[in-house]
Amino acid sequence: MIRLTRKVTVSSFDAQATVAVGRDRPEFLAVARLAADLARPIVARDVLRELLGPRPEVLGWRVIERCIDLGLLERAGRDGDANLSEAGRLALEHGEVLVPEEGVWRFFVIDDPLVPGALVHAQRLDAEPVRKEREAAKARPRGDRPHVDRPPVSLRGCVGGAPRESVQNGHLFQLGELAESGAAGPTGELRLMFTWDAEPSLRLSGRLPLDGEGTNAKPIDAGASVPEVVARLSREGLWRSLVTRATQAPEAELQRWQATAGRHVVPVPFASLPAAARLGFRRDLDVPASELPGLGRFEATVLKDVEVVPASEGDAQAWLAWLQWEAITDFVTPAILEQHAREQRARFPHHSPRVLSAPELLAKARADRDERAWFVLGPSDLGLWS
Repeated sequence: MIRLTRKVTVSSFDAQATVAVGRDRPEFLAVARLAADLARPIVARDVLRELLGPRPEVLGWRVIERCIDLGLLERAGRDGDANLSEAGRLALEHGEVLVPEEGVWRFFVIDDPLVPGALVHAQRLDAEPVRKEREAAKARPRGDRPHVDRPPVSLRGCVGGAPRESVQNGHLFQLGELAESGAAGPTGELRLMFTWDAEPSLRLSGRLPLDGEGTNAKPIDAGASVPEVVARLSREGLWRSLVTRATQAPEAELQRWQATAGRHVVPVPFASLPAAARLGFRRDLDVPASELPGLGRFEATVLKDVEVVPASEGDAQAWLAWLQWEAITDFVTPAILEQHAREQRARFPHHSPRVLSAPELLAKARADRDERAWFVLGPSDLGLWS
């Protein structure tokens, strides 16, 4: 699994606005469900027959008009039948209807390549706390006062955009209208996690600063939609890019090895590997903090349990010799050593290392005199090798 993380700054902006907020309105969802089930444009008679019973036809049209106002239905002209809209499908998926509300709102915005939607939460502000906060701001030294300004470009770009999910509570909301001026609110930090296993995914976690004092910060742990910049990537390409930063192995070499082995493998020098990696042909790779084109800069990470292979024939030869010696864990004879050699040689299907013969291993035992040497010398001295 690929797992990349970084901190992202969350800024906020307070302004008068109209925001459609997801509410529990089953009576309107029933009309959207009717349009979805019929899979065709609906008219007043459909509403009366399926939902309201015997009523004047004008009542059915009023219900349809209200659902059009709420964005659940849409029609091509001014009058006539209506179809389920994309917003209606989204409402059915979430089980809530977007209802417009006017007031003073605090909008939370993230400026990050992986969060192109920018707007992640909208919080309705009560009039009295807002008034007190403004009075407190006026009492501060002039340099510490909030600057009244136009909303940031990223927030203005969200006006009239598609509905989105709040990272704080998961409810739908949609920015309909926004005042020309307002004031900057509190800022904070969240942690963004980008993972790619079978599919890419994004999560935001941390605490959202709902007030300037930080006393009302809400913990969040929410998924975010995967942007187009990720959709244009391949997992294999991203994996190779990270491995190159961890090992300095050229991406072309990694591609060649992937084609040869039919899977992700990393060529490594034998001398750089710890004993566990030499035995298991797998290791963790430490990837330094990296700037990835189109994705931004990520903190250092680890690619877990990566399969490794010898970087050269010389590495393969040293690796096989080491494995043959490590396989000696009890008293051995030439026949046993030959069996070990066949087993260990089979682990190098893409190289051509030469196995050490029994006489070569006996010479090594006489030269090294380590713990394993006695498993070779003992049987040899007792004449069991003849």
